[in-house]
Amino acid sequence: MMTEMTYLEAYKQFWTEAFNLHDRARRKAFWVPFAVHAVFYLTFSILILIFYQTSYNHVYQTLNFLYNVTLSVPTFSVIYRRLQDMNMTGWLALILPVLYFIIDLPEEYVNETMQLIVWFLYLICGIILLVILTFDGTEGPNRFSYDPKESIDELNPRNY
Repeated sequence: MMTEMTYLEAYKQFWTEAFNLHDRARRKAFWVPFAVHAVFYLTFSILILIFYQTSYNHVYQTLNFLYNVTLSVPTFSVIYRRLQDMNMTGWLALILPVLYFIIDLPEEYVNETMQLIVWFLYLICGIILLVILTFDGTEGPNRFSYDPKESIDELNPRNY
């Protein structure tokens, strides 16, 4: 039997399962928080630009850093579980952070041409990952866990 997840449940699950790398995540569990955070980030950026302009750039950078640090673990977790839902290893979610780390290295470690190539790879991998995350997960149980769309009887849980 299929269970329906509300938008609020999906957003709540984003935060409550931030350290869970063992189960699977539905599409809604990724896309609802993604949309909410994208709208919030754009609104926040526009308000900072309007009210603080460039003279308070340190305020924007500090708030942006805190925002990104706060979202990094839950976002990685939900992408990890989303990939497992499609019967793929969740460790593919590490490709983008590793590429971003290489891009962010100083020029004394990575020259400008290499940074440009890695930035292009980062862009391509990001687009491919977003497309992959739009696909529906594996129906029924897979090697990672039960189907998150199925309702589970709490008195007789399945062991996968």
